[in-house]
This record gives sequence, C-alpha cells and structure tokens, in this order.
Amino acid sequence: MIEQNKIPGNSTEIKGNSTWHKVDLSKKKVKHQPKPKWLRVKLPIGDKYTQLRNLVDKYNLHTICTSGSCPNMGECWGEGTATFMILGNICTRSCKFCGVKTGRPGPVDWGEPEKVAKSIQIMEI
Repeated sequence: MIEQNKIPGNSTEIKGNSTWHKVDLSKKKVKHQPKPKWLRVKLPIGDKYTQLRNLVDKYNLHTICTSGSCPNMGECWGEGTATFMILGNICTRSCKFCGVKTGRPGPVDWGEPEKVAKSIQIMEI
C-alpha cells in the first residue's frame, strides 16, 4: 500500500524531512479586491447632463462625445463641458484611440455655426 504523503499530485506533498508543502489552489477561495474609484465611470445623470443632451438633440449638433462613443461623456456633460465637432460628424483623421467615423465629410450645414453659438450661449460658457 502507498502512503498518502508520497503520492505525487496529492493536495499536500511532503518531501523527506522538509517543511515544503504543495497546496491545492483549485479549492482555495480568492478574495477579489474592489475596483479603484478613479476607474469607475459615472452614470450620465444630472441637470447639466440633461440640458446638454437636449441641446445636442434639439439642434442636431455633433460632439466628440457622441460621435466617438466616449465612455466619459456622463462625467464631462455632467459638469457642463462638451467638445463640438463642426462640419459634420465625420473626421478626416484616423486616430487609433478614437471611435469617430473617418472619411470624406458630407455636405456643409450652413446653419451649424448659429446652432453651436446658440448652444454655447444657453450653456453660459
């Protein structure tokens, strides 16, 4: 009969007179640490966010936040900050980190400068 402490692969394996032990980690529970606060994204809520969202929708404006699917939109818009894209929502650059569509811009909306100016006035910037 084979002794329990001499079976290779056993959950605890003792070698000679040493105190070295092999621990079976598959049964050990790992305690997960919470994510740091700076990594968490704030939900897009609040009066300033709602006001800015309504302005963008009302005047059919394009922002980096919406066109680029920015994960920080709730944080920026919640503080009343936005970066407007002019001449449409298609960019001529192809930045690898950005989600904005790349290509040749479409036709110019000649009323866009007035819409952006009106929005900035309403935002009291």
